[in-house]
Amino acid sequence: MKLNISNITYSTCKYLLLMCTLLSVKNTYAAVTWDTINPNIQFLKQQEQLRFYDSNQILIKGDKCALLVDTSANFAAVEQLAEDLKKRLKTPLCYLVATHYHDDHLLGMAVMQSFYPDAKLIVHQQVNINFNRYQKEYSDKLDTYEKSIELSYQRLANLPTDEKIKWRGKLELAKKRLFRWREYQLSKPKITIDNRETIDLGNFEIVIEPHQAHTNGDLTIMANNGSVLIGGDIVDWLPYPGHGELKSWQALLKQYINDEKITVILPGHGRTLTKEQLKQPLSFLTALTEHVENNKDQSVEQLMLSFPESVIEPYKQEELNAKSSNFFLQAGLNRAKSTE
Repeated sequence: MKLNISNITYSTCKYLLLMCTLLSVKNTYAAVTWDTINPNIQFLKQQEQLRFYDSNQILIKGDKCALLVDTSANFAAVEQLAEDLKKRLKTPLCYLVATHYHDDHLLGMAVMQSFYPDAKLIVHQQVNINFNRYQKEYSDKLDTYEKSIELSYQRLANLPTDEKIKWRGKLELAKKRLFRWREYQLSKPKITIDNRETIDLGNFEIVIEPHQAHTNGDLTIMANNGSVLIGGDIVDWLPYPGHGELKSWQALLKQYINDEKITVILPGHGRTLTKEQLKQPLSFLTALTEHVENNKDQSVEQLMLSFPESVIEPYKQEELNAKSSNFFLQAGLNRAKSTE
């Protein structure tokens, strides 16, 4: 992400989540809930307190193949999920779909590819074009973890003896995990999507579509004859707009709201949604572009102060929403100004 205040905060929260993974024996995977949408689709919902910092996953099963949508940014959690799938699945895991390039959706694919080398990674064509960058991001992230572990060892000298023993054990675990993750590689996609494509998993078809909305390389999946929409971060109730194609994103949300077939919406972050609930992110994104267009002379700081209170108010009803919406608002206003 670009280095502005909102993006630093957003990225830092994700980074802290992964450092907790390195330094803790327990990880957040245990708190992920498996919700059965129907016999073919399971929604792996991230725990509430991490809903803006880590992603949901969706498992889709047919008679012949299974498909996993997105991976967590918590590599230890991805490892546990991979082991869990070996016990749960009665068919091969044939496909891995990254809905977009953000690290909490894509980078964990390196782990899944190690466990399931025959699974074909599916991405938007734009993500494929830039894939060398994401391979490097995976390595860079591990380099950052290694430096953090080294710093933590240096700080041990200032701790009481009993604390030293406890933290030395955590750091040894962190090193083992890091060495293991160094062996994984984010391998290039086998399937790239530039037009709508149908995949038959065995008496269960899904339709994958490319978009430019939350990013310039998003994928969505329609299942159950169009009644289930797996929308990634495009359909988040509180959307992160810092990399968005804002006007095409708004048009897509309007399309979904008016689609009579859709009954269940599975977002990249947070709980399942209804079409009625999609009106809130649409309102937020629309207000971003209109507010910038109508106040061209205002700075981002001024735009934040004058942003319509009625649009942001629904996000202030819960503490985590309130904190995140402030960061997301600033990122969205920056994005709207930069794309005028």
